Amino acid sequence: MGGLGKTTLARFAYNDDAVVKHFSPRAWVCVSDEFDVVKITKAILGAISQQSNDSNDFNKLQVELSQSLAGKRFLLVLDDVWNRNYEDWNNLRSPFRGGAKGSKVIVTTRNKQVALMMEPSDNYHHSLEPLSDDDCWSIFVQHAFENRDIQKHPNLKSIGKKIVEKCDGLPLPAKVLGGLLRSKQRDDEWEHILNSKIWSLSDTECDIIPALRLSYHLPAQLKRCFVYCATFPQDYEFKETELILLWMAEGLIQPLEGNKQMEDLGGEYFRELVSRSFFQQSGNGGSQFVMHDLIGSCSISCWTTMFQFGG
Repeated sequence: MGGLGKTTLARFAYNDDAVVKHFSPRAWVCVSDEFDVVKITKAILGAISQQSNDSNDFNKLQVELSQSLAGKRFLLVLDDVWNRNYEDWNNLRSPFRGGAKGSKVIVTTRNKQVALMMEPSDNYHHSLEPLSDDDCWSIFVQHAFENRDIQKHPNLKSIGKKIVEKCDGLPLPAKVLGGLLRSKQRDDEWEHILNSKIWSLSDTECDIIPALRLSYHLPAQLKRCFVYCATFPQDYEFKETELILLWMAEGLIQPLEGNKQMEDLGGEYFRELVSRSFFQQSGNGGSQFVMHDLIGSCSISCWTTMFQFGG
């Protein structure tokens, strides 16, 4: 199920200090729907060497990757894999065999058949389950009440508990809605989320869990900037400064407050979208960001529909 925290858990392991010291090199590649062996091989090479490679010669790329991994204890994360074609996987993993003993490949997928097809060591796969209401509540509180004393807001606490129950144990909606409500102080603002008709909408037009739909209630200036991002390919990595410059070039940032520079306003827009989990840091960390796959997979028409519903 989407939103259970598969990528988050993999990122937690990938960036753990002990793991960083134990494996070299490390590479993180977002795969998603299109399992293009050439593109994935190039992406692994790029993550290892930090250099771009324009070649589309698969044999040449495989040789380069084999040489880069030979005798090294590497860690590779293939995030969000859907492809169940064994031949594609067999071709991709050929260079991995030259790595040192103890090398590891972590795969995140929503499909158990994908995991089994990849023949995990000792037939090991870890299926994530929804969180308990208490654990889901703790995530919600972390984001909604980070700088507030929850005991001083008994009404918000009561409403928040009911909202969390509707998250069905999924950590991503709990995080998203917590971030959405952290700046809202009034009971009626929280009740609006709790009683929204969006919870009961069908997924026929766009496969988004209801709690994420609710996060689409964005101010007009943020709507414009985010709709622009729907033109990015899935798993496209971008930097904050790069995206702000693109927004400025398209005339999407309109100074409204005093003498604020457009770059500063753009930074505020970007950080607001990060706080709502529209953007998240890529698996490789650093200054690169991506859109969450549950959000990025929707069409522009779907965004437009949601935004119109949100007013």
